[in-house]
This record gives sequence, C-alpha cells and structure tokens, in this order.
Amino acid sequence: MLRIKRISLAGLALASLASSAHGSFLDTDFWCRTYGCAVVHDGVNFDIYDNWLFASNSCCVPVGGQMIDFYVRAENTNVTGLLGGTGPNQPNADEGFMFGITQDGNTVNTSILDDGDGFLDAADSFGAFTLNPNTDILLDGPGRAYSHSFFISSRNTRFSLRALASISNATGDFANTIQLGDIKLTPSFTANGNDGGFQFGSRANTSNIQIVSGVDDLGDLTGVPTQIMNFGRQQGIRQRNGDIDTQTIRLDFLYEMPEYDLSMGTGSLNVDVAFDFYREN
Repeated sequence: MLRIKRISLAGLALASLASSAHGSFLDTDFWCRTYGCAVVHDGVNFDIYDNWLFASNSCCVPVGGQMIDFYVRAENTNVTGLLGGTGPNQPNADEGFMFGITQDGNTVNTSILDDGDGFLDAADSFGAFTLNPNTDILLDGPGRAYSHSFFISSRNTRFSLRALASISNATGDFANTIQLGDIKLTPSFTANGNDGGFQFGSRANTSNIQIVSGVDDLGDLTGVPTQIMNFGRQQGIRQRNGDIDTQTIRLDFLYEMPEYDLSMGTGSLNVDVAFDFYREN
C-alpha cells in the first residue's frame, strides 16, 4: 500500500515503497510473467503487486480485487520538486507558509517582501499597512500546493490505481473549517524523462492509460477505494525483457490546499491518502 500521511498547514510527510533488485529478476519471475503484476519502481528499489495469491498458493486475485504487495521494504516515495522536476517543495524546519495581506480581497499587497523562496522565514520583511473593511490575510505562494510522484511498470495484466482518503486528529477550528473536499487533487502521468538522474520510460507502453474523470478533490476519495487511473493494456507497460527503467513511467499527484485565510481559524489535521492497485478486466 502506498500511503501519503499528514497533510496540514504546517507541512506534509510521506511514507511508502520499495525493495532492492534488478530488472533481470522480473524477467525470470514466474508468477509475474504468468499471472501478471504491477511494479512500483524508482530505479533502485521496487515493490511487486501480484495477481497470484501466495497465501493460498492459488490463482488468482479476482477481477475488481486488490492486488497483493508481495515484496515490501518500507522506504520513501519520490518527491517531485526534489528530483529535478518542477513541483512545489515543502518548507523546512525554519520556514512557514507565506501569508499575504490584501486590501481588496484579491491582490496581495507588496508590503510583504519575500526573499524569493515562497516561504515565510527570517529573511522576509513586512512593511506597514492599514486596515480597512476589505483587508484580509491569505495563504500565498507555494505553501498552498504540494506534489509527489512514484514510478510504476506492469506486466501481463490490466489494473487500476485506487485511493482512499480520510482525516484524523483534526484540532482547533480546522475540525470544522477544512474538509477533504476542500483539498484539490490533480493526477497525471509522465511517459518518459530524466528525474534526478533516473532515466525512465523510453521503451514503456503508455497506450490505453486513462485518468478517471470526476476525481477533482480528496472528497471524491472517501468511503471506498476509488479509481484514479486505469491501465487497460493486457500486455502491460513493460512489454519485453530487459532494462526495467526504460519500461517504467511516473505517476504525478498535485495537492492544493484551499484559499485559507484567518477567518478559517487555526488548528491542525492529518490527511491520509492510501493508494492500492486492483486487477481489472
């Protein structure tokens, strides 16, 4: 299970993935070649999600059933903004989310001088400003958004990526003012490229990959695991033996917090987003 844990106005932490091996191992993996599997991969580590039921030594995960993660070593997901991509970063221990002051409820006033990193820290300065009925304080800059990625391949199976979101440990005003439906979600995929030195996707098959419409925020991922992406090619992303890196694609997820202002109060909350793979027809 891939899990994003803890989205809040103070930051976001991640936990998930992988295990060490090489592409040649998958070339000789009887269960993957015969019954199908999905692979979460980052160039060094991987998890294998099988259709074969190892617990009962039988075939197979039923259509619509959750694929089993057989090789699991807990490590870290790839954070897009830290791997040569263009995604937003999160603040470090000495930074906070940048606040902007607006006098018309729309345009952030220039009396706030950011040092260029988009986060509130000791290098920033605040000029004098006046208060009027339209003055407001807003969350500004990259503090409103966060992105992360992970890399996948597959063999001999159709499957989907599903996700389930929940809130826990909401405190203060945030228990009532911020809901899952307020946190926007934009899924996408990158077919090939170079991410922090990891060259991926030049031989991957990306035909028949569908991003499911109607999933726009985390409120759409409540109750039951909900499809985000479908991978409809039976042969899989990985078509042939050889280098798995070149037969791997990147899945990207952008989360955007609501247009927070001080009228929403203060507090904290944990948001869990759990990803799993399901076998499909």
